[in-house]
Amino acid sequence: MIVTPENMSFDSKKFSMILYGSPGVGKTTLALSAPDPILIDFDRGMSRVRTQHRKTSIFCDTYEDVLTDLESPAMKDFQTIVVDTGGSFITYLQDWAMRADPKVNKQKNGAISLKGFGAVKQEFSRFTGYVRDTLNKNLIYVFHSMEQTDKDGNVQVRLMCEGAAKNIVWTPCDFGGYVQMIGNQRVVCFSPEQEYFAKGCHGIKGQMVVPELGPNDENNFITKLFGKAKANIAAEAEAYAPIKAQYEAVMETARQMIETVTDAESANKVSADLQALAHASTSKTESAKLLKDKAASLGLSYSKSAMGFIKTPKEG
Repeated sequence: MIVTPENMSFDSKKFSMILYGSPGVGKTTLALSAPDPILIDFDRGMSRVRTQHRKTSIFCDTYEDVLTDLESPAMKDFQTIVVDTGGSFITYLQDWAMRADPKVNKQKNGAISLKGFGAVKQEFSRFTGYVRDTLNKNLIYVFHSMEQTDKDGNVQVRLMCEGAAKNIVWTPCDFGGYVQMIGNQRVVCFSPEQEYFAKGCHGIKGQMVVPELGPNDENNFITKLFGKAKANIAAEAEAYAPIKAQYEAVMETARQMIETVTDAESANKVSADLQALAHASTSKTESAKLLKDKAASLGLSYSKSAMGFIKTPKEG
C-alpha cells in the first residue's frame, strides 16, 4: 500500500527498544516499566527483580515453547514484550537451528556452523517483525554490555551478543538506551558517544536520569517515555495539518481541471495551469501523474521535442 506523507498516521505506533548495560545496573526493572509488559525470561533472571516490580513472564526450555506461548489468547492483555536477555535469546536460537536442521546448521564437534549462524540471524529478524507487525506489540531487547578496545586504545561499550545477530539488532529499533551509573544516579543515554552506541528519535535524546524507586513508587519510566514520544509525533502531525489542508484543496482543484481534458490542446493548457497552483507536499508530482494518466487514456503522450502532449504516433 502506497501512502503519501499527508495521509500517514502513527496514532497506533508500537515502539522497539534496546536497553543494555553492565549486570546489576537495573536493566530488567527498567524494561518492565514499559506499558503492560510480559517478559520472556531467557536469562532466568526474574528472581533478581524486586518482588513489587515483577511482571508476568514466559519461562521456557526451547524457542518453540516461546512461539507457542506467543500464540496464546492471553497475549492480548499485554502491550509490550520484553526479551531478557537478547544474548541468551541467541543461544536458544542456536539450539533451535541445530535441532531443526543438524546436517546444515551443526558442525561435527557439536558447535553451530556458519550456515547455522545465518539461520539464527534470519530467525532473529523474523521474530522481531512478528512481534512488532503481526502481534502489534512494543518490543524491548535487554542486553548485557561488554567492553572492547579499538585500534587506538579507546574503550568502547558494545552489546554482549554472539554471532552476526548483534549487527542487525540496532536497525529496526526506535530507541537504543545505554544504562549506566553516573555518580550515584542511574542514567539511560539515548544519544551516541564515542564510548557507546545509542539511538533516539521522536524527540527522545540525550541522558535521562532514572528515578530511584521506593516501596510505593510506580515503575513507569518507559511508559512515560513512550507517551512523550507519541505526544511528539502528535505535535508534528498537528504542525503538518495546514499543509495537509492545502494539499487536499490543491488536489481537488487539480482533479477538476484534469477532468476537462479532452485532447492535446486542453491537456497542454491544463498542464500549464497545474504549474501555477500553490502546491503543497506531493501535490505537484501527484497532479502531474494524474494528468499523464488521463492523457494516456485519450491516446496522448508527452513529447520533449514538442514540449507538450501530442497524439501518440502509431507504430509502424
